[in-house]
Amino acid sequence: MKKRNLMAILACTVCLATASAGAPAVMAEETEAVTEAATEAADTEAAAEAATEAAEDSTEADTEETYEKVPRPDYTASDYVELGEYKGLTVKIAPIEVTDEEILAQISANAGSDAMEDVTEGTVEEGDTANIDYVGKLDGEAFDGGTAKGYDLEIGSGTFIDGFEDGLVGVKIGDTVDLTLTFPESYPSEELAGKETVFTVTVNSVKRMKELTSDLVSTITDGEYTDVDAYKESVKETLIKNKEDSRDSEIKSDILSQISANSTVRDYPQEMLDYGLTNMQNAYKQMASQYDMEYADLLQNYFGMTEEQFNEEALNVVKQNLDAEMYLKAIAEKEGIEVSDDDYEAACQRYADTYGYDSVDDLKAAYDEDTIRISALQDKVLDFLEENTTVEETTETEASTEAAEEETAEAGTEAGTEAQTEAAEEGTEAATEAATEAATEASTEAAE
Repeated sequence: MKKRNLMAILACTVCLATASAGAPAVMAEETEAVTEAATEAADTEAAAEAATEAAEDSTEADTEETYEKVPRPDYTASDYVELGEYKGLTVKIAPIEVTDEEILAQISANAGSDAMEDVTEGTVEEGDTANIDYVGKLDGEAFDGGTAKGYDLEIGSGTFIDGFEDGLVGVKIGDTVDLTLTFPESYPSEELAGKETVFTVTVNSVKRMKELTSDLVSTITDGEYTDVDAYKESVKETLIKNKEDSRDSEIKSDILSQISANSTVRDYPQEMLDYGLTNMQNAYKQMASQYDMEYADLLQNYFGMTEEQFNEEALNVVKQNLDAEMYLKAIAEKEGIEVSDDDYEAACQRYADTYGYDSVDDLKAAYDEDTIRISALQDKVLDFLEENTTVEETTETEASTEAAEEETAEAGTEAGTEAQTEAAEEGTEAATEAATEAATEASTEAAE
């Protein structure tokens, strides 16, 4: 595994608040995140099998090292950051709309097999679930991960790359078709990113949603609804609520991005750098213990680096994630925003409900009070910022035009300063590549 890939995986284990639009990233379990990252990284059968065997072996170990949680330091963020404009910002966002197609798709998802029927003839339609065989080829050669048999694909789900699902609409059941498609530049696999490929796809069978009747609605809802229109309206309301939640996150994320662009980090509190680095070290030491490995061997086998190299990369990630926390904390200090005991208890209940804890006590047992309070503080600051931000609804066309204009302007700026910033851009590019390559290389090389 290339060393730069560590950047992406480390981001999964940082036990610092990143303020991801109100979601308390500070509430992440380090070892769970590490395990999840390793699992997601297992992109070959051999690697996945090796990881499974290692996990089974680890359960038989007589002892397993545990690491005591490091107390979270307190610090004054205003000593380290220079805040720019953070009130009176403007966020443009598309209005909330729910289409009939989205409603039917959600009903189909809710109902599962109860709402589907086999289609023996005809062609593939939008919303169908098509059972397919496919082989993907790059320069005439089949590539890893590009072949499957008997795969159930919901047409219109966006599961596959652009053009794949659309290319099956209108294909006759039983027929085979060649789809010439280009992988996006941001695709995780460097081998495939931006490359033109050919997928040979056979449509084996199709399942299609039945016509909605009162009996079917009653079956789907266990008798709660019998009226078709009433059930559709209920589903629509749920979809609107979900989109409202997502929209709120988008707004806060945009606000935070603007604040980050307007503000500057002068320095980092050393105690927080030590805290973040120690947490990540302990997370991977715990992982090494679970897999009955030496810590140094884990770093070498999975990441191809020494402890010194690991610490250097890890420290960069700590700093990246600490930026947002310091901006929000500095705003709280300037605006006099604090977390009262009532705020704290309300946050505990909210986090317990959101993240599936059986009780508030279970949540409090998993996280120390300071960790919960910093998450609650970030939530409170983000709510304050949203209240002081103008949100303008814009059409999809307007949003696309503005994005294109911004991209053009950025491109012009980069062109004018290319000679001066080449070295910095190289580092940014490496970090970007890290994020896209981690999932495809980590466990493969570990297995090797």
